[in-house]
Amino acid sequence: MIRYDADQAAFYREKLVKRVQADVRDCYQCGNCTAGCPAAFTFDYTPNQVMRMLQVGLVDQVLDSKAVQLCIQCLTCTARCPRNIDIAGIFEDLKTIATAQERDLPEHVKTFNKTFLDAVARFGRLPEFYDMAMFYMGTLNPKMALGNVGLMVPVMTRRKMPLVPRRAKGADEVSRIYKKTMERARAREKAEAEARKKAAAEGAAAASKADAAQGAQAQSAAKSEVAK
Repeated sequence: MIRYDADQAAFYREKLVKRVQADVRDCYQCGNCTAGCPAAFTFDYTPNQVMRMLQVGLVDQVLDSKAVQLCIQCLTCTARCPRNIDIAGIFEDLKTIATAQERDLPEHVKTFNKTFLDAVARFGRLPEFYDMAMFYMGTLNPKMALGNVGLMVPVMTRRKMPLVPRRAKGADEVSRIYKKTMERARAREKAEAEARKKAAAEGAAAASKADAAQGAQAQSAAKSEVAK
């Protein structure tokens, strides 16, 4: 049974509206995003299911899902949405949130995210061959690497992918921006988590105090009845 978590739904809705200018409440589940998604077959939740889960506050399940991590950002979902919701932007922001919160993601997902971002930060661009080499070395999965050899040969022979990575102009600036952005994202997620925890504790304390006052009032009323 799905339980509606109003607090989670409202919190992340406001967060996404502010950061992506996209309101998940606008989604009416037409399914166009899922129908057009070329990567949906690899997801544990389809794009429209993710949108619905955000609407009802199942945010933890979404942040821990494969769907958010396996989105390839082709923007088909955003282009086909009749409500003009930036679904791809939502997925990308959720991926950033999951990384900043240091979610327990599958090992190959964490390795890919790290090698991809480290490569961009180091070279100011994405050197594909270098990125793939570092990914396969990081996963220690030769079977996966050998499975893609057939795809790599024509790419290499046609010089579509240079073997030696080259730094782009402004690579140092890209690295600085990346590090600063991730620092801010982690600090923001930590501050928000602490604020929500504090608010929950204060709410629980207030409720406990109200219950105690109500109990004392009931006890006093009972004593008055006995005295009569």
